[in-house]
This record gives sequence, C-alpha cells and structure tokens, in this order.
Amino acid sequence: MGEDFIFSKFGAKFRNQTGIGQLMEDLGNLAPGVSMLGGGSPSLIPEVEEVWRKILNKFSESGAWDSILGKYETPTGKEETLETLASLLSSETGASISKDQIAITNGSQNAFYLLLNFYSGKFEDGSFKKIFLPVLPEYIGYLDQPINPDSFSYSLGKEVITGEDGFRYELDPSSFDSIKEDLGCVVLSRPTNPTGRVAKKEELEQILKFARSKKIPFLLDNAYGFPFPGIVFSDEKLFHSEGMIQSFSFSKIGLPGVRTGFVLADPEIVKALNKANAVLNLAGGNLGQYIALEFVKSGEWFRLSRDIVKPYYLRKRELAISSIRREWKGKLNYRIHESEGAFFLWVQFAELRKKISEIYPLLKEKGVIIVPGKYFYPVTNSGNNYGEDSVRISFAREDSEIQEGIRKIGEILSNYTH
Repeated sequence: MGEDFIFSKFGAKFRNQTGIGQLMEDLGNLAPGVSMLGGGSPSLIPEVEEVWRKILNKFSESGAWDSILGKYETPTGKEETLETLASLLSSETGASISKDQIAITNGSQNAFYLLLNFYSGKFEDGSFKKIFLPVLPEYIGYLDQPINPDSFSYSLGKEVITGEDGFRYELDPSSFDSIKEDLGCVVLSRPTNPTGRVAKKEELEQILKFARSKKIPFLLDNAYGFPFPGIVFSDEKLFHSEGMIQSFSFSKIGLPGVRTGFVLADPEIVKALNKANAVLNLAGGNLGQYIALEFVKSGEWFRLSRDIVKPYYLRKRELAISSIRREWKGKLNYRIHESEGAFFLWVQFAELRKKISEIYPLLKEKGVIIVPGKYFYPVTNSGNNYGEDSVRISFAREDSEIQEGIRKIGEILSNYTH
C-alpha cells in the first residue's frame, strides 16, 4: 500500500539513489574478499583504539555512564566540552574564541545539512541564492543536501600538471568574476574530499576576500584536517578569520560511530544551529561529547594526530601510489592528483572507451569498490561529463586489500583503453 502514497518534493528526492546513499550502501554490504577502496571510514589503528578503550574504562570506573546514557544534554551541548573545545581552537588559531562560538553537532554531515540550507534557497526578500563551490570536484556529501534543486554554482579551477603522472586543481580567482548568480555562501573542504587537495593560506584568503565582497559566509570543512586528525602532508596550518564558519569532526580520528562534530561560528549562528538541533535531534549525542572532553583535555588529540595518525596515512599513501605505478604504468594513461592530505587518491584517466560510471558495476562484480568521479560534481542539465574520467580511491584499508584492489582496477580498465 505504501507505494501508492504520494511523496512531497522533499520526500521524492530521497526515493532516488543519491551518490552518498550508494556509497554507504556499498560500504555496509561488503561481500567477503572485496577490496573496499570506495569508503570514507578511517582505518582501525590499534594505538588509537587503545586510547578510546582507556577513556571508556575511565567512564566505568568513575560511574559516568549514568550521565552519559541516562539523560539528555541541552541542545547547546555539554558546557565543559564547549569550553575545552573553545580553548583548543583559541590556542590553535591565535584568536580569542569563547564557548558561545561553539555548536556541538551529530557529525559534520549533520552540521552542513543545516548550514547549507541556512544560506541557500529561497530568502525572505524573494531572492533565490546558491552555494558557491570555488574548486571542483568537491565532497559528495554536500551535493544532495540542499532542499531546493539547482542550488550550486561553481568554478572548475585550473588543472596544472605537476610531474610525470601528477596534477593539481588550482584555485582560479579570475573565474569568480564570471559568477553572475545570487550567492548565499561559499563552501570548501580542507583537505578536499575527494582529491586530497589542501588549500593554501593564500587561497583561503582569496576565497574569504570574495565572500566578504558578496557579504556571504565562507564555510570551511576540516573533517580530515586541523586540529585533528591532522591528515595533512604539507606545512599548512589551521586558519580562521571573521566571516568564516568552520566545521570539525571526531570521525576521522577514529570515532565515526559516535557521530560527533562541532562548529565554530559567530554566537548568533551558533544559537540558530542549537535551535535547529533541538528540532532535529532534541540534543547532541552524549557519548561523543564526553569522549571529546577527555580526548582534548588529556592532550591525546595532539599526540595521536602528530605521532600516529599522520605517519600511518603517509605510509598508506606511498603504498597506494607505488602500487598504481607498478600495476598501471604502460597499461593505462592516468594522472594522480597531488595527495596533500586526507586518505584518498583522485585518479584521472585518458583514452577510456567507457565512462567510469559505466565501468563501476564491472569493478564491483570483480570485487573492487571505488567511487566514480561524477558524484563529486553538481548535477546540471548541460550534458557535461564532469568526473566521468576519474575515480576516488581510499587507502585507509589493509595493505593487501589496497594492492589487490589496484591490481583489479588496472586489469579491468585496461580492457577499455583505446
């Protein structure tokens, strides 16, 4: 009977498969022996897991479980956690940040659903404003979040060759002048998911200058970056300035299951987020807030990020790149985006006879999951094939799984080279 009920426009959107929905479905239904190189889950690093174990044991010894499991926090969040996070961000940015500028969210995905809809769509003055993505490709999880269709404006940036098999998407501020649409906000992830690109401070300042000229906020997503997990392989630092709204996550430091993140913004924006949180969730999850408090107060965030997590992924990155060069060189015409952070490789292919989205089911059938590049570009009616020559590959997996998956990709794609 349910199939006869009529969905609203909002509901109808979720009847169709989304890019992020397909990814999470594949992630949760892995067959034995499949090389899962498409997921966004962090590795299970023993040293990190040991820290979580100690924190949870401390909760048991102190009798904290009654408070963690048996009551709601306020929609604002646990005050001591807010104060601790504000202190951390103050020390990392050099700015004076108070607890009134911090909002606890159920992960940065949840935060961006609210923020993107705060600053796009229909406004009270009758205008319709869009979200501006200054360098494509950009995170798959943003693209299905706006309630209104056709909510994105974007710049493709400049493609710069950086070596024998490398390239980088560079910010192209001159292209901003061609944006004629009414904009509500600018959004960037740093490091960028999917490319592993880390925007330089100068690039952030150029984007911020543009946002200020339009009198709109600049939303910066630090899920893989600073202050933790710190998966950044360059010398860049956390950057904050007036006019920015920043999100942070505990997922990529090893806690994807607790769904906890936080936002740094002006107090009025934080108040709006807290009120929205009360409507959607009543309150943020307690467990993540209590773990966050212990994690940050103890200083373990710094030790794990610097001494464990970053070196771990650096080694994984080198393994993945060396495997690609060994397996694909001479067989495929490929380029790897400069891997400056996060735990993905973005690989672009030339001279394929089929689109990557058409080859994806064959890869899946042969036991390797990647994410087709098209999902990291907003859907348009222009008939373009953005991303159809590219894939995102995760190296947050076991060494043998990475190597076998890369071998299979090379084997299958070589059947479709000119």
